[in-house]
Amino acid sequence: MLGLEPKMETRDIQVSPDYIGAGYGIPSPKGIEAIRLLAQREGILLDPIYTAKAMAALIDDVRKERWTEDHNIVFLHTGGTPA
Repeated sequence: MLGLEPKMETRDIQVSPDYIGAGYGIPSPKGIEAIRLLAQREGILLDPIYTAKAMAALIDDVRKERWTEDHNIVFLHTGGTPA
């Protein structure tokens, strides 16, 4: 829609197991924090498993200054069912 050419390669995608928590299908404390933060600040609802854990990772990266205001970040929220 913006007429931009994506410039992303496989090497640009990073995967980390650090935010899985207790396991598949089990909400994590950091994920719950992400749900509350986005709901309160942006009115965006996250599902407690996949999207919340992914957002928790992004929030943690920002807090650790891995990403700054100089970076362009796209977080793809594909839906999910808030519980």
